[in-house]
Amino acid sequence: MENNVLTLAHLETLSSADLIALADDYGIDIPDNLNRRFIIGELLEVAEDFSSDEVPVQTMNEDGQIPEDNSELPLSFNETEISVILRNPAWAFVYWDISSDALKKIESSTRFKSLMLRVSYFESEDAVNPVEYYDLQIKLDDREQYILLKAGMKYLRVDLVAFFSDGSSDTLTISPKILLPKTPAVFSKAFPGQEIDVPRILEVSGMKKLLKSHFEKYRQSFVE
Repeated sequence: MENNVLTLAHLETLSSADLIALADDYGIDIPDNLNRRFIIGELLEVAEDFSSDEVPVQTMNEDGQIPEDNSELPLSFNETEISVILRNPAWAFVYWDISSDALKKIESSTRFKSLMLRVSYFESEDAVNPVEYYDLQIKLDDREQYILLKAGMKYLRVDLVAFFSDGSSDTLTISPKILLPKTPAVFSKAFPGQEIDVPRILEVSGMKKLLKSHFEKYRQSFVE
């Protein structure tokens, strides 16, 4: 393994393929289609476990401190991509990025109307057409969103879609399909203001309080 200096500035210059290869060198298991910023974060974190003689993690200033402007990941890596991670059996976390060129194209269009997350459910991983979907409106500067999972569905995919005033749309990027865990049917009634009777084992695990907390903190479209 080469004794590279793992600085944020250096890692930002690498391609996604090179980042994955570097992560493999350090024994980091990287899931398919993981966002660049998460890969870089994992590399910087694991580098801290090595001695400073073997892997210098960051370039320090004269006082021996890591400069503040070199200690945080950038808000964007200038790539249009979207990923979905299961937060728990009831919620998924979606995060995305939009390249400057794609964002400029959208903003400069006089026909641009809105940006949406299209949440689609599929019967199988190979299915082309969803069994159900809905659109969740987001802002141009949004980069993450929690979504409530519908009980009884098997696979989930989330698309980032720009809609225009003439009725047309442009799918900017599509997430991989993810397999959903089996959840009790009672979660299909888990809407704000409605009391639900969750199985005892899930209540003990704190799922009921978790649902309430997420409803209070995150936006979501609720459609019966």
